[in-house]
Amino acid sequence: METELLLAFVGVSIAVIVIPGPSILLIVSNSLQHGTTAGLVTVAGVSAAMLVQLTVVLAGLTSVAASLNWGLAAIRWFGIIYLLYLGFSRWRSPSPGGLFEAASSREYGSAFAEGCVVALTNPTTLLFFVAFFPQFLSAAAPPGTQLMLMAIVFWLLALFFDVVYAVFAAGIGASLQQSRWVRLRNRLAGSFMLVAAVVLAITNI
Repeated sequence: METELLLAFVGVSIAVIVIPGPSILLIVSNSLQHGTTAGLVTVAGVSAAMLVQLTVVLAGLTSVAASLNWGLAAIRWFGIIYLLYLGFSRWRSPSPGGLFEAASSREYGSAFAEGCVVALTNPTTLLFFVAFFPQFLSAAAPPGTQLMLMAIVFWLLALFFDVVYAVFAAGIGASLQQSRWVRLRNRLAGSFMLVAAVVLAITNI
């Protein structure tokens, strides 16, 4: 892959990744409410789901996925309902004490699962990869090798910025540890989930 094309791909990828979508909003929500560890576990779930999507793209199965619009719509609406459920649950959560340390291994497992589900139920990510990656292919190198390189670079960039979002949001959540701020923190976390549901609902596939 030519250096100029790779640099252009990196630049456009960063511009796309830093715009908050449902997955980033989930990461921010969990980080706000449960702290850095929960946020990073959510990042791991999102990243695992992205690996699955990138594998599908590289395997050439996207032509099949793109033809099943009704199936993609059903998956998306499942994700919307799931995000609404998470949002209202966080909004109403009392979280007595409000301490991040109260999060259990079970809650971390839930955070990982949430990351996977929200990422996988956003089919626009899969279709975006299909439309985006070919724009940077060069005739001077095998397309398979270039697609593999782009997939790895995109995944690493997404992982990096997701971690940045998680750490930053956890820092804000840490400043809201006092009991009088707990309700506000939970409602902020719930609001991010509800916004994520709206973003997923209005996104065309």
